[in-house]
Amino acid sequence: MYEDVKNEVKQSLFEADRVAITTDGWTSCSTEGYVTITAHLINKEWAMQNLVLQTRVLNESHTGINIGGLLRDAGQEWNITDKSPALVTDNARNMILAGRAAEFSPHIPCFAHTLNLASQKAMRVNSADQLLGRVRKVVSFFHQSPLATNLLREKQRLLALPQHKLKTDVCTRWNSSCEMLERFLEQQAAVEATLMSKDFRKGEEANTLKDCDISNAEDVVQLMTPIKMATTVMCEEQQPTVSVIAPLKAKLLSHLKPNEDDSAIVKEMKNVMVKDLSDRYSDVNDSLYKASALDPRFKELPFTEFEERECTYAKVAVEAV
Repeated sequence: MYEDVKNEVKQSLFEADRVAITTDGWTSCSTEGYVTITAHLINKEWAMQNLVLQTRVLNESHTGINIGGLLRDAGQEWNITDKSPALVTDNARNMILAGRAAEFSPHIPCFAHTLNLASQKAMRVNSADQLLGRVRKVVSFFHQSPLATNLLREKQRLLALPQHKLKTDVCTRWNSSCEMLERFLEQQAAVEATLMSKDFRKGEEANTLKDCDISNAEDVVQLMTPIKMATTVMCEEQQPTVSVIAPLKAKLLSHLKPNEDDSAIVKEMKNVMVKDLSDRYSDVNDSLYKASALDPRFKELPFTEFEERECTYAKVAVEAV
């Protein structure tokens, strides 16, 4: 059965004009290291196919050289080396080196991961970190106090607010911090009414937030919502997403431009994200622009300068004949 399926996969790869490869390293519950390699292609019926080629144990260190060796071997085993496969990975240094070692080109870092890195840096600026810490303390207090939780439900009913629980964040997921702030703001009136109640004693960790904290939380949510939406689009899209990267990056950088009405916390967060995102993908702009030019939604390339646009159209025309 394995050989039958393998031959079918090989035939699909053979019939495809171009193939893209994604790879990632992961660790099992038994702490064994693995590397999974997946091929992506458009078949004869113009349908996208995602084919897991292999999951191999990597007992050696997950260095770029070792992972690059696995990629190179996979390219030869599945006869795709001559198709000049594009490679998509996260931004980890070892993955960047692996792409070079395997000579897969272009090597395009995952845009969702790129946004995650920039957003995590923004959430770690001092003012944002302190704000999150204060909100986290209040949320933790409610999670640890059944009495406070029951009283919160009562206040929610009185204020006609949704019967939602407060959310806590996960340090590795910046969007969970955004969701924590969103839920806190949604329930802020009920939270404040509960904390001001004389029905129970509370410690310092349950102090209500100041007006400036609420204002800052609203600013952070407003700033980060487009980033969160962009991440969702990239993660949930069922079609090829390479054509979306350049226009989406341009749109986000426009969103992050300084505004005279920006609060101090927003200015600081914008500055960090712009610094992180601006130079990303500069080495693969050529591939990104060509992909966008072939997408009816972005074919006019409004996010590029005139000369870049004309150059991209010329390159697409040459490759089409």
